Amino acid sequence: MLDEIIRRYIAAYNERDIDAMLAHVTDDVVFENISNTGQSMRLEGKDMMRQVAEVSGNAFSYRRQRLINLISGAGKAAAEIEFEGRAAVDLPTGVKAGQSVKVRGASFFEFRGPLLCRIADYS
Repeated sequence: MLDEIIRRYIAAYNERDIDAMLAHVTDDVVFENISNTGQSMRLEGKDMMRQVAEVSGNAFSYRRQRLINLISGAGKAAAEIEFEGRAAVDLPTGVKAGQSVKVRGASFFEFRGPLLCRIADYS
């Protein structure tokens, strides 16, 4: 069941369906994005996650996450994920509008019941 929730969350991300993404998280969800380029972010709550999802979605003309490996159990999961996209605007990481990005990373998920209460992306 946990694997399927993660797959639905990623599918909603790929479809840019923010409402469907948020349907899989708790109201007090913690979302973290830690990048080896020095850019890090931590936010709490569904409302903050919506705001960031809207802004980041507009930063790419194309974006897709591909699930490579997934291990889950005891209310937690770890996934190896590949991200690829094309920047629609100049990004703070130095990527210019029109450039393609391909990054492999790991995401860690924690559940409270059938909902994600923590998502931590590392790339």
